[in-house]
Amino acid sequence: VRSDQTVKLKCLNIKLFSNGGCAFDLSGPVMDRALFHVDGPYYWPEFHAEGVPCRTVQPPHTAFRGFGGPQGLAACEHVLDHLASKCGVSVEHIREQNIYSQGQATPFGMVMGEQFSGKWNVPTMWKQLFNELSYDARKQSIDEFNAKHKYKKRGICLLPTKFGIAFTSRFMNQGGALVHLYTDGTVLVSHGGTEMGQGLHTKVCQIAAQAFQIPLEDVYVNDTSSDKVANTIPTAASMSTDIYGMATLDACNQILKRLEPIREKLPNSATLKDIAEAAFFERIDLSAHGFFALDNSRCGFDWNLERPEGFPFESPQNSWKGHPFNYFTQGCACTEVEIDVLTGNHSVSRSDVLVDGKNVYVI
Repeated sequence: VRSDQTVKLKCLNIKLFSNGGCAFDLSGPVMDRALFHVDGPYYWPEFHAEGVPCRTVQPPHTAFRGFGGPQGLAACEHVLDHLASKCGVSVEHIREQNIYSQGQATPFGMVMGEQFSGKWNVPTMWKQLFNELSYDARKQSIDEFNAKHKYKKRGICLLPTKFGIAFTSRFMNQGGALVHLYTDGTVLVSHGGTEMGQGLHTKVCQIAAQAFQIPLEDVYVNDTSSDKVANTIPTAASMSTDIYGMATLDACNQILKRLEPIREKLPNSATLKDIAEAAFFERIDLSAHGFFALDNSRCGFDWNLERPEGFPFESPQNSWKGHPFNYFTQGCACTEVEIDVLTGNHSVSRSDVLVDGKNVYVI
């Protein structure tokens, strides 16, 4: 805590342990992602983290949603909560003053706000949510409520976050899609991703609809099958919309390019059905296989690379050997809860979430 009451983090030395069960399975990669996120959205000038997957007598503990990322983030916030208590300052004060700034680098070398991570909007999002929700006034009201009630207590928390998007194994950042355009103007898409309720099929259909400039109801999706798109990658790492959306777009663009000479011959009022029919009689292929692979410079590591001449010495060690993620998703969330300290009954009074992003489908 500085004399001007600013609070700056100096270093983090942390060791993570995970319950791997009786077989290794994906315990290593899950721990890797936990280590990539244990810095949180905060800048630590000095940083050292170590992960140990533990062999136990339980069944193998394989991957689950988040894949270690939420656990790493939770560990970081746990550290900040204890630090705030020991220093006698509010944890919100610590969080706000230590969120990564433009140009600062993560412990693994991704620079915020530059070509490898895209725009860094978390500081702006924090301020927007903090002010719009009247956070200080709400916290004061909660403190007054807690002082008057012995057995019911309320709490509020505002958290920033970032989550890295990409498979940390480079070869996995690839995928394909098969697109058919029919002479009635409808489109059928098959891709290598698995729909499990996250809306992947819908988003892929939206991309195809936007590419062909047709209503969403004219686009259909087939169940995922290796006889349509072979050698598929697991639907994971929050990369499926990126991979299969881009593969679908690639296939759509191939078909659209073949249709250009036909489109030029027809009036501007011609529908996709008109164009597809004319192309069919001209013996133009109305099917295409699309493929997308993330650029090597935006995913994975080459551990054999030597430090390039002129590479900044202040950059994190080994950061010249690659980057684990294509970019970060970003957001802030504020939640207010109430708990009965006698029974443990609890309820969420209110939650506000601000997520930085853009709709895949633009109307």
